[in-house]
Order: sequence, then structure tokens, then C-alpha cells
Amino acid sequence: MFDVVLPLKALPKAKSRLAEVLTNSQRRELMLAMAQDVVAALLAWSDCRSLTIIQGPGWPPMLPVVSKLRVIREDESGEVDLNKMLTAGIEKLVGERYVVVFGDLPGLDAVDLKALSTGFDNDKTVLCPDAQNVGTNALAFSTHNMPVFRFGSNSFREYGRNICSECCVVVESPGLSFDVDTPAGLYALLWGQNAAMSVGPATQKWLLAARSSGVMWRGQEPVSMKQNAGGLC
Repeated sequence: MFDVVLPLKALPKAKSRLAEVLTNSQRRELMLAMAQDVVAALLAWSDCRSLTIIQGPGWPPMLPVVSKLRVIREDESGEVDLNKMLTAGIEKLVGERYVVVFGDLPGLDAVDLKALSTGFDNDKTVLCPDAQNVGTNALAFSTHNMPVFRFGSNSFREYGRNICSECCVVVESPGLSFDVDTPAGLYALLWGQNAAMSVGPATQKWLLAARSSGVMWRGQEPVSMKQNAGGLC
């Protein structure tokens, strides 16, 4: 089983790269919906022993009351950098196997999490890249094999440069690969190749409202369809 860590940055700052296509309220509501569905998927995962959320300011009460869920506020970690914050958060836990996963994965489900479990090896780091193999949406490792966190721009490439190929496993699954981080990714989810993706109830509710209100009308495809995601949500 895994102890899972989910970082959620300050909600008012979430999805800043979507500011050109969404209002501040729409961006907050989208991130809140995706995070709620990711939390639900993780808590339902049979291999999740505990879930620790490192939470920035601005989040409303939205978490279920369950014994295996713990919240650490960003200011409690004593760090401001995401990678250092994750290291400090994990040092507070007592476990043997860990997963770091992000909250902007609208299609994350049991099949994806099973793929992660199946691909895990105690002596290797599991990397789950985004669809462009640029960012990293999830990472799994054992206590004796904890990597130096490199989340940020081009994180998947950075992990590849610093972890030998014999020491890592790459797991690719639709719900782990697709994140919503840019206008191109949002369009894909609303109207494009990911519009038929199965998503959680909170995200589905947001999508239905966005479609009916004409967010990024079908045909208003961004010039670039590249998801230059860095694993930050």
C-alpha cells in the first residue's frame, strides 16, 4: 500500500495559464472540481493507506472526514518551494511506499491507479509523464529510493536526466497522462479529443455548465495544442 501526497497550491493562484480563456471564478471552480474528484479517486483506491494534502490558502471546506486523510497547510511546512515542501511533508510521514500525485487530472480513475500499482517496483522510481512527455503528473517510490523532487518546467525530462534508466519505470495511462494546465488542454477536454473522457461528478458538472455557457466555443481551438505542463496545479 502507498502513502499518497497531494499538493494543492493556493486556490486563487490555481490555473493561472487559463486566465486568457476563463474568469477568476471559473478557474477556481474548475480546480476545485478536479481536486474533489482526484481526492475521491485516491480515497477509493484500495492501495491508498493514507492521503496527505499539502494545501495552500483559499480552499473552502470540501474534504470528507475520513481517518486516512490528513491536511498540512503550506505555512506549516516551513517551505515555499514546492519540491522542498514535498520533501518536508513526506518527512512527517512514516511509511515505506509513497506516491506524489497532482490535483488537475480530471480523468483519474481506478484503472489508472491500478496501472501505477502494477508498475511499481521497490527498487525503482515510477514516473507518470503528461501526454507530451514533458511534465510529470505522478511519482511513486519507496523509502530507501526517494528521489530528489524536480517538479516544475520540463520535470519529466529532468527526472530522466537524473535517474538512470535501470532505476525507473515509466507508467502511461490516460487518466494519469492528461492534465488541464493550458487553454489547449481545456479545449481538448471541452470539445476536442478528450471530450469523451470519463471524469468525476464534480468535474462533469463544471464541464456541463462551461459548455452551456459557451466557454471556448467549439471551433475556437487555440493556435497551439501543446500542453506544456510542468506538473504544477
